[in-house]
Amino acid sequence: MILSNSIELTFPTRVIYGLDSVNRIGDICKDITDKIFIVTNGTLTRKIGLLQKVESLLENSDVDYILYDDIKRDMHPDSIDEIGTLINQSRVKLILAVGSSSAINTAKAAAYIAKNEGKIIEYINGRIGKNEAVKLVTIPTIPGVLEALNDSFVVKDYNDKRKKFFNSSSLFPVVTILDPKITLTIPINYTVGSGFAILSNAIESYISKASNAISDALALRAIEFIGKNLKAVFLAKNDLEARSNIMMSYILTSLSLLTSKLGVCEAMALALSSRDNIYQNIAHAIMLPYVMEFNLTAVPNKYLHIARALGENITNITVVEAAIKAIEGVRKLLFDLKVPQKLSDFKVKKENLSVIASSAQQYPFVNYSSTTISKEDIYNILTTAY
Repeated sequence: MILSNSIELTFPTRVIYGLDSVNRIGDICKDITDKIFIVTNGTLTRKIGLLQKVESLLENSDVDYILYDDIKRDMHPDSIDEIGTLINQSRVKLILAVGSSSAINTAKAAAYIAKNEGKIIEYINGRIGKNEAVKLVTIPTIPGVLEALNDSFVVKDYNDKRKKFFNSSSLFPVVTILDPKITLTIPINYTVGSGFAILSNAIESYISKASNAISDALALRAIEFIGKNLKAVFLAKNDLEARSNIMMSYILTSLSLLTSKLGVCEAMALALSSRDNIYQNIAHAIMLPYVMEFNLTAVPNKYLHIARALGENITNITVVEAAIKAIEGVRKLLFDLKVPQKLSDFKVKKENLSVIASSAQQYPFVNYSSTTISKEDIYNILTTAY
């Protein structure tokens, strides 16, 4: 096989996956330092009992901690700067991020600004720091939090209402604990939304212009895990095997994206969640089949494999018919799991679609779409999804 693009694969994170793996957090932190800074959305992690458990495990391992438990969705950059200052003043060598994507995102941004001068708003707008971030350990509560296994964070710039990325190799967590039991305590709608975000990310990785043999193998297996297990989680909320497989699909997708890239669905989800405050995971779920329709003719053979992975019967039909089955498979899953399939079902304003399209077009992900895509194309997809 001749590669048109080089592949560079770096993954320094130690991943600990399995039932009750969270019980190892005390020893893991103790091996690094005896004083840490915890960042968490306390309302959620206390309600499900996770924060109390983590605190007890740390205390049993003689690990002291400073707790910041007031994380909210889309934290303001000024608040992130304040947390970074607290971390810097505490002189800790390790941050433990526990909770949702908001908690992990905020922890990573604060870990970076704690060691670099200036404000976080400067870094999401192009500034590069000289120092590495404070070391991070992550315990995600929802199985689709990409930030728990990658080298970036996203912060909303409230000046132009856009979520913006910052990347640094020092932002890879040193350890990520993935315990499927934790997801039993999370409301099912969050788990379903997370599952569709994983599915969207896996499909975009698989059909991306940056895809390769490594990313394809991982992404296709992730799609298969979602297809076989997400409905099972919805129907039987205590199905630990299915939940474990959903979490495994997240690991596979994250690994796939180390060598591939996301596409226009990610760009649209970011733009929608930035402008009209729709949850990003739900935006992924709604937009995925419409984006797949747009890209269908570019990679029909890959869609055939997606259809098969989703459990669709593609016997004795053409490649194009099989490709259509892939989109139908996603739509059936959305219907079976009672996920609305139109933007109009949420508080998305139709008059904002043009601005949302412009915002989406500015994300670099659009450059990896299977089909070259313009702002007008994005607007038309959004309009169809409305």
